[in-house]
Amino acid sequence: MLTFGYKTKLSSLSRALTAIGVGLVMALGSNATEMVVKLIACFVIAAGIVSLIVGLTKSNHGAPALLIANAVLDCAIGALLFFNPTWIASFIVGIIGFALIAFGALQLIVLSTALSLFGGGFTSLILSVLAILGGVFLVFNPFSMKLMSVIAGVLLVMYGISEIMSTFKMEKAKKEYEVRYASDITSTKPASGTGDSEVADAKEVEYTKVDD
Repeated sequence: MLTFGYKTKLSSLSRALTAIGVGLVMALGSNATEMVVKLIACFVIAAGIVSLIVGLTKSNHGAPALLIANAVLDCAIGALLFFNPTWIASFIVGIIGFALIAFGALQLIVLSTALSLFGGGFTSLILSVLAILGGVFLVFNPFSMKLMSVIAGVLLVMYGISEIMSTFKMEKAKKEYEVRYASDITSTKPASGTGDSEVADAKEVEYTKVDD
């Protein structure tokens, strides 16, 4: 079963809460775009610091130097965004649009595989499709920046809610998959003790030489 992006509940819930938080800022904030750029910068810097710590602590265990280089790059990009938010603020709505398309498509694919195996409601699939369509709408950016910022915030909140619903659906699907997989292994495994009973039933035979 495909679980990419939903390996752990913490990662998917963090993604959902981040989307809701950024969405509320964009929908309600007066200077939302620059504030969102700074929030994204903080997340990028935090992710870079965590990756850097992991890379340094595991460097003695053969961890690739690429992880450390990537962490340093994340921190540098995050600092650049934080101290220069204005130049990217005009593109933030389009960036959020592409993010909604990507994460909405991921959510749709993963949920489709889970529902095809175990069935269930299709509400989350509808929300995933709406997130993708909303992302396409943001990419074309047909209205003023102020209005598009509010629309982007609402769409992010909607995506965050759908992500929370999808997280719990995937957790349930993974448990059902584990139960089904375990039962399949049990049913195909030979009964224990069969080989021992056959050995126990075998009788020792003594041979004596007969002279001609």
